[in-house]
Amino acid sequence: MEKITYGFYKSQFGEMIIARSEQGVCWLGFMVDGYKGNGYERMVEHFDGSDFAKADVNDVGDEIIAAWEQGGLAGINLDLRGSEFQKAVWLALIEIPKGETKSYGDIAELIGKPKAMRAVGSAVGANPVSLIVPCHRVVQKSGAIGNYGWGVDLKRNILSAEGLSF
Repeated sequence: MEKITYGFYKSQFGEMIIARSEQGVCWLGFMVDGYKGNGYERMVEHFDGSDFAKADVNDVGDEIIAAWEQGGLAGINLDLRGSEFQKAVWLALIEIPKGETKSYGDIAELIGKPKAMRAVGSAVGANPVSLIVPCHRVVQKSGAIGNYGWGVDLKRNILSAEGLSF
């Protein structure tokens, strides 16, 4: 059984839950109630069958916030788990500069699957490492803010902190 360590971190965007495997950060969610549960419940479902151990994550939380502020990964090791398509989408999200947005169609083009906008949307929604894999930077082609698994208000707050207004 795989061991996942996790803990809670207070950020300017609210309480985050951060989890790590031996390979790196594998989960970053927010402790808000959503249509799929809060960050802890969603993490447990995502890593079904894993052994969870609570740990202090303040160090990695500080690193994540610093990396987000700088607009990159800043050496944070990630353990992204998903299909090859999902991982391609998530890696494309990492390339969106802080303070900019892309549409689902833009991401589909970037990964060489221009007709896969719906699939891109599903992959964006399945992102297990929010904020540092910036799914919040994906908006609708019309420019509307669109959905966010942790709530539209939180998405708006993060984008606002990046200098964007919606």
